[in-house]
Amino acid sequence: MKKNLLLTILMLGTLTAAAQTGADYLKASKKADVEITFDLSAEGKEYKVNWGMDTAWDWDFNVNRGVNHIGKGNFATGRVSFQPLDLVTDNGDGTYTLTARQQKKLKKRCDMIKLTGTKEVNLNCDHEALFRPADANGDYLDTDDKDYTGRTNYRGKAEEWYKLIKASVQFVQGQGLTVVSVSPFNEPDYVWEQATSEEQAKKDFLAIAKLLKADDFFKDIRVCGGNTLNDDKALTWYNYLRSYLDEGNTHQLAGSFDNYASFFSRVKRDKKVATADELHNVGEAIVGVNYGMENGIWWGFDSKARGQFCIDSNEGVRLGYGENRSAWTCGAVYRNNTTGEVHGYLGSSERQATTSTFAFVCKDRDVYFNGDGPTRRYVYEVPGGTGYQQGQIGAERLFDITWGEDVAPFVVDGTYLIVNQYSGKVLTSTGTSKATTSNLVSASKSQQWKVTPGYTTGDMSYWFIDNVTTDKNSHLNLLNLNLEDEANVICWQGGGDGSHLLEEQWYVKYAQDGYYYIISRLSNKYLYCTNTSSGSEVRLKEGPSPKARSKAAFLWRLQPIDSKIDTRAPAAPTELTFQQQADGVELSWTAPDDADPLTYLVLRADETGEYNTIARGISTTSYLDTTAEEGKHYTYKVKAVDYAGNRSKASEELATDIDAPVAGKTKNKGQGYDLGGKPANASYEGILIHPDKKVYQRKR
Repeated sequence: MKKNLLLTILMLGTLTAAAQTGADYLKASKKADVEITFDLSAEGKEYKVNWGMDTAWDWDFNVNRGVNHIGKGNFATGRVSFQPLDLVTDNGDGTYTLTARQQKKLKKRCDMIKLTGTKEVNLNCDHEALFRPADANGDYLDTDDKDYTGRTNYRGKAEEWYKLIKASVQFVQGQGLTVVSVSPFNEPDYVWEQATSEEQAKKDFLAIAKLLKADDFFKDIRVCGGNTLNDDKALTWYNYLRSYLDEGNTHQLAGSFDNYASFFSRVKRDKKVATADELHNVGEAIVGVNYGMENGIWWGFDSKARGQFCIDSNEGVRLGYGENRSAWTCGAVYRNNTTGEVHGYLGSSERQATTSTFAFVCKDRDVYFNGDGPTRRYVYEVPGGTGYQQGQIGAERLFDITWGEDVAPFVVDGTYLIVNQYSGKVLTSTGTSKATTSNLVSASKSQQWKVTPGYTTGDMSYWFIDNVTTDKNSHLNLLNLNLEDEANVICWQGGGDGSHLLEEQWYVKYAQDGYYYIISRLSNKYLYCTNTSSGSEVRLKEGPSPKARSKAAFLWRLQPIDSKIDTRAPAAPTELTFQQQADGVELSWTAPDDADPLTYLVLRADETGEYNTIARGISTTSYLDTTAEEGKHYTYKVKAVDYAGNRSKASEELATDIDAPVAGKTKNKGQGYDLGGKPANASYEGILIHPDKKVYQRKR
C-alpha cells in the first residue's frame, strides 16, 4: 500500500470508517482431494529414521549439499558402492584384496561418507562397472565404447561376487567405517548387465546371498535386497530371496503407491529391516516412514523440504498425515520438539505423480502458513504430469506453520527495500560485483528488490530475489556455487533465457519482530551483512542457533520502497475498550502520536494465557472480532506498527468473559476487566457471542 493512500485511510478511519473485521481474513474455501488434520498441542507420534547420503553418484558437491541441509548430527547411515570391474586377489587367509583402481574409487566414496559424520554404511553394487570403461582411478570414461571386462569377470559367477563383496567390506572397515548391510545387486529388476535376464538375476542374487550367509564373517552384517527400481516388483523379488535376507529394499523410480506402501508393511511384519536406499523426493520419505521405512538414503539432494524433514523426524513427532494414492502424492505435519517449530510437508513421486490438492487443517487454533493467515484451513496444489519427463517436476514443499504474538507481518510477494538490522543499511545491487549494503538513496532502483515466490523444478519452497533494474544481471546469486561459509553474493543473469538457476533461489523464513532470514537454496547458508572495514559486504554463512542472542547481522526487514530507515518503535496504543455488536466484539483504541501512518496488530489470549495474532495490518483504530466463542475468557491487546515495520509495545490488556445468554440483551457497551480482576465497567462483567451471531451480556 502506498504511503499517501495509507495515510488517507487512517485519517478517514478516525472519522468515518467502520471497524475492520475478522471477515476481512476469510477466503473462499477451496475443495481439496485430501485433508491433513493436526492439533498443535497433541503428543504426536515419533518416527525416527536412519538418514544417509548416497555416493553411487560420487560427487562431493551433492554430499555436501545434503550435509548443509540435514546437518551432521542427523546422519546415521550412508551408501557406498563397490565395483564389479576387476577380479580381486585371494590372499589365502580368508582375506581378499581389491585392485588399485577399485581401492581408489571405494576410498573416494568412503571419504565422502565421512563428510556426513556417520560411521555406518550400506555396501551396494556399482552396476555401471559391468559395461563402462574406467580409468586408473576407477572413474568412468565418457565414451560410447563398452568395456565388457566387468561383465566377463562377474556375470553368472556367484563365487567371484562373494569374494568382491568380502574384499570391499574389509577395505571399508580399514577406512574406519562399519558395514551394516550389503546389497549384491542394484536395481536387478532392470538387470543392468548384472545377468542375462531378470529371472537369471534372481537366481544369481540368491546364490550370492547363500554364500554370504554361510560365512561367519557376515554374521553381524545384514544381507539386503533386492533394491528394485520399480516398486511394483519389490515384493516379488523380496519373496524370492526372503529366506536369505535380513533387509528389504526398494526404490521408487517406477511403480504404484499401493505397492510401495505394502512393501514396507510386509518387510516390517516379517521383522526385517525396511530400507529405501535411493530416495528422490520427500514424498517417498513421508510415505516410507508411515509404513515402516527405517533407513532412508538420498541420491541427488534438493533441498529445504528434504533437509528439514530429516531434522524434524529425528528431533520431533508427527502431528498429521495424508495421502492421495491415485495421484502418488502425500503430506504430513511435524513438530520439532527441540526448536518448537511446526512444519508442513507435501511431496510426490518423482515420475508417477499427477496433480492433486491438499488441505492442512489445524484443529486447535488459527495459524499462519509462511505468513498466510490467520486460518484454520490452508489449501495447496501439488503439480504433477502425465508420465516420466512429461510435465513431472518432482514437486515437494515445506511450510513454516506459525502462531502466537510474533508472526510474519505479511505474505512475502512484492517489491521491497531489504534492510539489515545490524548495519542499518539497504541491500544494494552492484551488478556482477559483490552485493553490498549501503545507505538509503531515495528512489534508487539498485536498492529495490522484487521478492516473489517461484521455483524451477523439485522443491517449490523458494523465492526469487531480483533487482528492479532492467539490466539482465538482476538475480541475487550465490557466486561460483560456493557451499562454504563466507561465500560471496552477486547479481547475475540466470539461465541463458533469463530463468532462475538454483543458486538464484532463496528461502525467506520469518525470524522475529518483523525481520526475516534469507537462506540459499543451493547451500542452505544464511545471508548476512559483514559490516567490516572493507565495507558492508553481503555474504553467506551458517545461520545462528535458535537461542543465539546476537542475530542482527542475519536479520533483514522487507520495507516499502518509499519508506525511511527507521528503527525507533512507535508508542503503544492506549484506551483499549470494547463495544458489543450483534456479530462480534468491537475493539477500539486511541492511536499514539507518530509522524508515520500506523497500522495495528490485534492479539487475543484465551484461558491458557497464550496470545495469538488474530489480525494484522489494521488501518483504523477499531477491529470487530467475529471469532470469539461462547463460554470462554479472552484477553486482548493491540500493538502499533509504523511504516518501516517497527512494532510498539502492547497496549494495556483488556480481559472479558463470554458467558451464557440473557434474553433480550443483544447489544451493550463495556470495558471488561483489568488484569487485577476488578470490573472496568460497573454494569456488566462479560459478553457472549452465541452461534446465532447475536451478542449477549450478563448483568452483575
